[in-house]
Amino acid sequence: MAFEMDERFEWFLEQFGEPNKFESVSEETLAYFSGKLPDRLLEYWKEFGFCSFKDGLFFIVNPLEYQVTMETWIEGRGIMEEDNYHVIARTGFGDLFLWGEKNGNNYTIEPRRGVIFKEEGDAERIANGKADEAIAGFFAVISPEDLDLEDIDTDKPIFEQAVEKFGALAPDEMFTFVPPLFAGGEQTIDAVEKVNLFVQLDILAQLSNREIQDINDLTKLAFGG
Repeated sequence: MAFEMDERFEWFLEQFGEPNKFESVSEETLAYFSGKLPDRLLEYWKEFGFCSFKDGLFFIVNPLEYQVTMETWIEGRGIMEEDNYHVIARTGFGDLFLWGEKNGNNYTIEPRRGVIFKEEGDAERIANGKADEAIAGFFAVISPEDLDLEDIDTDKPIFEQAVEKFGALAPDEMFTFVPPLFAGGEQTIDAVEKVNLFVQLDILAQLSNREIQDINDLTKLAFGG
């Protein structure tokens, strides 16, 4: 059956442009995740493969390659007892978007801050047989502006500057801040380095508290209280 584009993913592509496919998805991988992840996501995989957008600002990834890294971050936090989670996407700064088979995207690992951010997720829609709608919604609300970070000295987006300085990201690379933000580093282009993704995420997991935060915690950080 030919792939039929849905409006939400079409909107996503309008924001991010055409993907750079770096790996086709095998039938074995599709079979393994059938029934675990939304059918619509597997259709995106078949059409576009595992791929990157905007020089590596956003990646659609193979969850199997991220399983160990994910477990390192969420181990001992009670998350694995809630649901079966898989990393379905990541950013150029190493943020990992987790998809729960029952809950959808209700956790995002944010390594630069050393935290695991908790959101409401999509449990109700998935329970009602609308997992495809939930995954389409995940892509619809993502924008390049939301994924980039602002330089605290110049107010300019950091990612484009980092690409100009270091080149586009490969599938196993990320941009990081040295020292990391949770250890007193500064969110500036001068503090950015290009590093191996998996090595750096493991290091940051060992150094950080891996605290679970939600929107209320962010509000307290921003405004006090």
